Amino acid sequence: MSTLPAPSSAEVEPPAADASARTNTPVRAAPSAAPPPAPALRDVGVPTQGSGPGPVGRLLEMWLPPLLLVISWTVGWIAAPSWQGEDLILPALVPTAGLLALRIPLERARVRTGPGSPVLVGLYLLHLLMVAVALLLNPLTCIYAFVGYLDSSRFLTGRRAQAVVVTTALLCAIGQVGGVRVVVESPTFFAGLAVVNLLIALGMMFLAEERERALEQRERDQAEIARVNAENSRLHEELMAAARREGIDEERERLSREIHDTVAQGLVGVIRQLEAVRSDIDPDSRHRVQVAEEAARDSLLEARRAVEALGPHQLHDADVVQALSGLVARWSRAHRVVATFDADDAPATGDHADVLVRIVQEALANVARHAGAGAVLVTLAIHGDQQRLEITDDGEGFEPRTAPRGTDWGTCANGHGGSEDASRCSPRRAAAAR
Repeated sequence: MSTLPAPSSAEVEPPAADASARTNTPVRAAPSAAPPPAPALRDVGVPTQGSGPGPVGRLLEMWLPPLLLVISWTVGWIAAPSWQGEDLILPALVPTAGLLALRIPLERARVRTGPGSPVLVGLYLLHLLMVAVALLLNPLTCIYAFVGYLDSSRFLTGRRAQAVVVTTALLCAIGQVGGVRVVVESPTFFAGLAVVNLLIALGMMFLAEERERALEQRERDQAEIARVNAENSRLHEELMAAARREGIDEERERLSREIHDTVAQGLVGVIRQLEAVRSDIDPDSRHRVQVAEEAARDSLLEARRAVEALGPHQLHDADVVQALSGLVARWSRAHRVVATFDADDAPATGDHADVLVRIVQEALANVARHAGAGAVLVTLAIHGDQQRLEITDDGEGFEPRTAPRGTDWGTCANGHGGSEDASRCSPRRAAAAR
């Protein structure tokens, strides 16, 4: 333990500071009446949570369904004479026109209420019924029925969207086999084609959900990266500010030492020499000596004021107890060593507060460099008319009597008012006492 009584106000020039502590839109499959169509690689059955399609994607979503509806009826009208007769193709115009007109309220309701609203659910159920009627009259309406894969996530959410995908696969299979008549005549053919469509639809749904999860994970990763970058920027700014403060403090300390160790001490020597001048000199010379002595004292006073103004920044907005408490706490966090400050009996004000701060800075710096301590205790107390500063730690030390000659371990506690049992000294304790 190194114990140092704070200097009293009667002592000559306090020591200068010598501190060293520093501390979706995936690609859509093209519709075809011959092979089983595959649903688009998009968020089938899962509401889109990421960014929406671009301008071209929005244009296709808006105008592709009406275009496919017109194409489906036109191809059906062309193929009617050789395929199923012309008696049903003209009546198929009614549900076709109804589907074309229904696209308008569907799009408006989606913009106004968003996917999954009760209005959209009702409108799209009507849409599916009209597609079924159109398929009865014109099997090639399956070309248009393909848009159910695209519409599922645009108008519906969750299980309803998945149900639309399955229904669309079945409706497409009805048209691909040639209509309801062929379904009745060749149910096995229809079942096989329906299974193929369903497998493709379910596979696309799974891929779309995987894609959605990947997009969500990427968004979370990007948010985490942004948060880490912001934290890094904040820490960098704090580091730069701390480095600037440290540079300013070091320069202030250097100037304080320079003024104290050169100008102030030189002026003290001049004053002592002038005081020693014999009193039996002639009056004119004695007057000149007195004037020189007064000028030297005034200069010494200004030098001491400059040293005080360049004192530790910790004392700018706090008293000595608060300054030492903050200093010990910051050192403890920086070096991950348990450090305790006890000043219950110490007054908040006192002489030479800057000296106390510098001593604690130097002692803690030496503990960090040399001791390997796990706990440090800094105690500031009042004893009579003096303040008593004690810095102890549980780190490594040495026996002064066995130290090699020339070891710079300074003066131990017994030479500076320490308790008599403080025989185990170390460089860090000696630095605190110097």
